[in-house]
Amino acid sequence: MKRILVLYKELAGYFIACLDELCLKHNTQADVVAYPVNADAPFEFKHSDRIQIYTRNSISNQELNRMIALNDYDLIFAGGWFDKGYLHALKHRKCPALLGFDNAWNGSLKQQLSTLYGRFFLRPLFEFAFVPGSRQVTFASKLGFPHDKIVQGAYSCNVDKFSGVELEQQPTNRLIYAGRYSSEKFVEPLFKLFHKLAEQEFPNWELHCIGTGPLWNDRLQSSHIVHHGFMQPDNLLTFMHTGNAFVLPSTFEPWGVVVHEFASAGYPLILSDAVGAAESFLEPEKNGYLFRSGDMNDLEKSLRKMMSHSPETLRAMGNRSRLLAENITPSTWAQSIANMMR
Repeated sequence: MKRILVLYKELAGYFIACLDELCLKHNTQADVVAYPVNADAPFEFKHSDRIQIYTRNSISNQELNRMIALNDYDLIFAGGWFDKGYLHALKHRKCPALLGFDNAWNGSLKQQLSTLYGRFFLRPLFEFAFVPGSRQVTFASKLGFPHDKIVQGAYSCNVDKFSGVELEQQPTNRLIYAGRYSSEKFVEPLFKLFHKLAEQEFPNWELHCIGTGPLWNDRLQSSHIVHHGFMQPDNLLTFMHTGNAFVLPSTFEPWGVVVHEFASAGYPLILSDAVGAAESFLEPEKNGYLFRSGDMNDLEKSLRKMMSHSPETLRAMGNRSRLLAENITPSTWAQSIANMMR
């Protein structure tokens, strides 16, 4: 049996689903060290008994060093470089290590300086970089990883679960937003624009919002907008049967697994060009619309186009989303990890 050690920040259901796939399909045992889940998203996880999860505050740096030095791992997966204890412990490894991250390259001075640090201090600790898309490939290259050591497809939703969603035919059309209530998600402009359009042109449409965050208490109250708060994954899956289209208007979104989830469920998409996942799951004009990040006029045009479509057109667009969603799956994720094991 193969063994993998995962050093992570905050776990999410999609990551656990991918790890389950690895353990069950590639005969692997996984030890996971991770931080507590975010209070804004208190997910409850279910996983196979081949996954053992330890909280970071229960594992000292000395214990982590011993864990790596004494256990016969075939791969160590570090999700980012935020924890110096994780990085220091990697010096005791006897197996390959991969660095997973979703930082998109933007060429800023801060990023350029970070590549100097990365080349001298990060790159020697890792054989592989595991990233979601092309924007992250550029960053990995800047950090000194050769092209043949950079693997894409680092994020996947549980495609089998979400692809089972059958959208109902609702007398009221529903646009769905799922994410944090925070400024980088561009939710306040979204609420204002949708309210205006529903009042003036599309009275049969509703915006249903799932999530919470720092802007929750200041959310716009409108008869056209329903704020549901946080939902556990199973409740979200049930709710997804009732929608017609999905919107994620973020001004900062390195990837966005939620896009993959709604694409798998057969939703047409409205995404800003800051959403990294758009490169894999959105074909503009075919299964949705891409608008300029932070541009309220462009977002309004995209909303108006989507809300003007017939149910038949929305279903056809959603079918295209389902096809695109199949390009990345827990199976492809697990195979990528298996290929990196010694």
